[in-house]
Amino acid sequence: MEKTGVRSIFSGAKATALAALGLCEFVRGALLFFILPIYVRGVLGMTSATVGYAMAAHYTLDTGLRSPSGWLTDRFGQRRVVLVALIVGWCGLFFVWRAHRAWMVVLGSALLGVGMSAIWPAVIARVTRALPPASEATAMGGVMMAWLTGVGAGTVSMGWLLGEHVRRGFSLLLAVWAAATGIAAVVLNQRPVAEAHHRLHPREVWRELVRIRLLLPGTFVQTFAMGVLMPVLVLYTHFELGYSGRLYSELLVAGGAATVLFQIPVGRLVDRFGFRPFLSGGFVVCAVMLAALVNVRPLWAVVLCAAGLGVGYASVLPAWNAVLANTVSEERRAVMWGIFMTVEGLGMAVGPLVGGRLWDGVGPSAPFWTASVILFGMAVFYGFAPLERLFHRSEQPLAAEDLREVL
Repeated sequence: MEKTGVRSIFSGAKATALAALGLCEFVRGALLFFILPIYVRGVLGMTSATVGYAMAAHYTLDTGLRSPSGWLTDRFGQRRVVLVALIVGWCGLFFVWRAHRAWMVVLGSALLGVGMSAIWPAVIARVTRALPPASEATAMGGVMMAWLTGVGAGTVSMGWLLGEHVRRGFSLLLAVWAAATGIAAVVLNQRPVAEAHHRLHPREVWRELVRIRLLLPGTFVQTFAMGVLMPVLVLYTHFELGYSGRLYSELLVAGGAATVLFQIPVGRLVDRFGFRPFLSGGFVVCAVMLAALVNVRPLWAVVLCAAGLGVGYASVLPAWNAVLANTVSEERRAVMWGIFMTVEGLGMAVGPLVGGRLWDGVGPSAPFWTASVILFGMAVFYGFAPLERLFHRSEQPLAAEDLREVL
């Protein structure tokens, strides 16, 4: 069963769908994390605030539209919805390239977020469609690997290829995005999963959301803990450890490489031995590594902590995503994944605000200790939470007292 599951992910249309996701993330990583800041400041002569507004607009639409995009995908089919969204995203990318006003940069970045909001739930639904439960973690490991590889390759390669000449990078990004659109047109399913439209009625979606409510705190808190660290990582390495920007990038590569390399092996282990030891163990490893990071100074120790964080995150991702994949109904898979990713986006949006205030108000180590405590609490909670009972995908309505409990 294990080998069959691996072959079903890394062959044929499912692997090609992962390639489409990776190409879209390549474009996003290259644009937002390398080209856009240099282009806006150095080429267009605009303020850094424009970059911030553009990124905020992008992630607001990406996060806010994932749930509606998932519902539309289940209702009308993956191909129709994604093609329209990716064409809108291509126009947004072109708009940024030809922008001569700040509002044009912000609008173009927002339109790119529309495209990203649709590709994620559609690809997850395509890759996990009709898989046995014993292959869910391997499937989600493949999705996470496509994401991390795409965004990392886009960010790093643009620095090597373009240097400061970022304007010429837009033609490459437009071509890559067009290639992803062409792939999506071929490999994504045309027919909607849910032939019975009542299954996608808001009441039915709400009923399923109530049934899996135990997962929503973890969905939010995981990305919240990551978000707490986002605005302070570079500050800590530069001002507290005295590292250069290049060395900081190398540390990110060390952590990211560990995460990518362990995605598929850990996913297969999760499929074989179950999610719980890897989910709780991964949270514990991440918590310990963050606590250690603020107590070490030698470079080798910092690199070890960064790699350890990558390994811990590589354990959490496939285990957690396998839990999510096993709890949602087949006919509402895209819309439920859209909701999960919206909740994740909220955590990522709130986390940086808290992290920045902790740095200013308490001290440089406060965000790291806060994230460490949160992750350790997650390890304890999900080490004992009865998540297996959510794996039964019953279409029976919830009892009235269960609805009242949530409402």
